[in-house]
Amino acid sequence: MLGKIKGKLLFQYYRFLWWCARRYLQRHQIFTIGINGSVGKTSCRMIIYQTLKKALPELNIYTSPKNFNGELGMSLSIFQVEEWVPSVWNMIKVGSQIFCKALFGKKAYDMIVLEYGIDRPKEMEFLLSINKPNIGVFTAIDAVHSEQFGSPADIAEEEVKMVKNTRETVFLNRDDAYAKQVCDRIGVDVLTYTTSWMAGVDLSFENETIEEKQGEKSEFLISFDAQIKDKHYAVQTNLIWKPNYAYLTLGLAIAQICVWKFTGEELNMEEFLSDPLIYQLQPGRCSIFAGKKWSLIVDSTYNSSPLSMRKLIDTTLQIQKSLRERRKVMLVLGDMRELGDLTEQEHRLLAGYVHQSADQICLVGESMDKYLLDELEKTWVEKSTVKTEKNSQKLWMWIVDFLKRSDEKWIILFKGSQNTIFLEEAVKQVLANKEDAKYLTRQSEWWMQKKSYLYN
Repeated sequence: MLGKIKGKLLFQYYRFLWWCARRYLQRHQIFTIGINGSVGKTSCRMIIYQTLKKALPELNIYTSPKNFNGELGMSLSIFQVEEWVPSVWNMIKVGSQIFCKALFGKKAYDMIVLEYGIDRPKEMEFLLSINKPNIGVFTAIDAVHSEQFGSPADIAEEEVKMVKNTRETVFLNRDDAYAKQVCDRIGVDVLTYTTSWMAGVDLSFENETIEEKQGEKSEFLISFDAQIKDKHYAVQTNLIWKPNYAYLTLGLAIAQICVWKFTGEELNMEEFLSDPLIYQLQPGRCSIFAGKKWSLIVDSTYNSSPLSMRKLIDTTLQIQKSLRERRKVMLVLGDMRELGDLTEQEHRLLAGYVHQSADQICLVGESMDKYLLDELEKTWVEKSTVKTEKNSQKLWMWIVDFLKRSDEKWIILFKGSQNTIFLEEAVKQVLANKEDAKYLTRQSEWWMQKKSYLYN
């Protein structure tokens, strides 16, 4: 009974923020770019935002530095609330500030990049009632959130509502089967892109190379050819991961549109791309760190899904091939959560992929132990190359000891979901430079208290 009352009060609070956010955007006629899909939203959003900031330095452009989306997060983003602690006092304080801004606040920015994130049915309709974006970007659908929806098809049905309600231009990922189905059912301009490579799309990339830069820190410079319609551009960047190359190409195309819309001039792409494009993504999304015993860490600990798991393994192998010296590959994988009825199937399907990619495998969590390990054993995997633990706290001690005993140099991918997995705490202990811990995900006081309670 108490839970139902609490749920109703929260819903009314969200409705209040909805009214404020809707009024604010309409009052100031703010240009909005919306990103949605079940994977890659945040990285896509940050890349597009930082590209636009460079292309239009005279404009005030905003996106939340936090992973704010959904019923609460979108409203917080619109009002530039960047710290949120769930408490009654904070709800009252933030609510009153937002109300004043909605009625009397000055225009804080000319353009905003929003993440239309959903994790339950009908939530996209709620977000679209706040605002229909001028430009919409659809990333991809994966099995994540199947626990709430039932299947990826159900997720897709809700997700595509955003692009169907976009006002001016839509960007669709042609690698995604669900995006293909809605291509001809959108009433505005549609541009297609690919996160791998595909002929017949409007935006694509190819000939990507990774060069390891000389120096004490492990730094990389990536080069690729970006294609926008019938034009090709040479791009250099610090970004790693094929989807990120696609999102950068997207950012360039959106920058061209926005520069013309706001200035009436064309973006000089040759000048814009004359220097490498350097980006800062949010923690836990494919960052690279120096590890103990000359290891190299690929940190993708923010969250995990079947599609992103495979793509990050591919990226790790691509980095391995580009290194000046030979390294073996260690995969540290945590449970993939929110898969619902697909949990067993998706963990088992990953086994062959993992087996052929890794020299050492470390598994954390019940599903990894119960399903993926069971499937690995059927492939006659060498038992000495597989280590399982219930949590990351025990695992990091084993990894550090393993690196001390090994005569090889290693590249280590950390990839898993949150909520009891928290692989970033294992990353923290394997870092060669302790000061790099501030760049890891979920390091706020609130998260550290939650993790401390869990481990104790």
